Amino acid sequence: MKNFILILFLATSVFYSCASNELKNSDNPEIVYNEAVRLLEDESYLEASEFFAELRRRFPQSRFAVLAELRSADMDFNQENYIEAAAGYGVFVDLYPRHKEAPYALFRKAQSYFKSAPDLVARDQSSAKNAIVAAQAFLSRYPGAEYKKEVEQILNDSRLKLAQKEAYVARFYHKREAFEAAIRRWQLLIRDYADIKGSKEGDSLLKEATEQISRLQSKIEKGRAS
Repeated sequence: MKNFILILFLATSVFYSCASNELKNSDNPEIVYNEAVRLLEDESYLEASEFFAELRRRFPQSRFAVLAELRSADMDFNQENYIEAAAGYGVFVDLYPRHKEAPYALFRKAQSYFKSAPDLVARDQSSAKNAIVAAQAFLSRYPGAEYKKEVEQILNDSRLKLAQKEAYVARFYHKREAFEAAIRRWQLLIRDYADIKGSKEGDSLLKEATEQISRLQSKIEKGRAS
């Protein structure tokens, strides 16, 4: 029985493989594209990549070749290759800013950058900055487009992450008794990230910044008086 099941599985695999190869050689770019998307949705990324490459090679002027560029970025995103995905989405938006899928690509670009930003705020947060740039570009270019709420959330979360980084640096200076440097960082947080107010994390950071500025200024004044 086990041998029969194995033989059936192998036969089925060979059948679908042959059928898939026939579709890849089709003279209709839509058929090639649809099969590539099916493979992508099945997480057969290597085969999907081959189909998209074949589509771009044989039908470079087809609208499906354009979509193949976008779906290739989707493959990177699905595999958590977020930096590569962001680059792919960015190329698509740059080349086809009026394409109906351009808002989606720019949304995904912002999302890719945000997902690539480290959870530890002590680390480099360049990706969070890039997410902000992409999110702001989306809201400027496509204000009424789908994904607006998601993009606004990415923008808010990215700015909160940068505010947390400023707080981390301020606390670092405080621990080393570089009080004036710490004050400047807290002041910068209040000045540049006032828009994070309204969330639990944002309100907490802004409150901490205000309290720390007052506390550190008192310490400096006492130190000068003594």
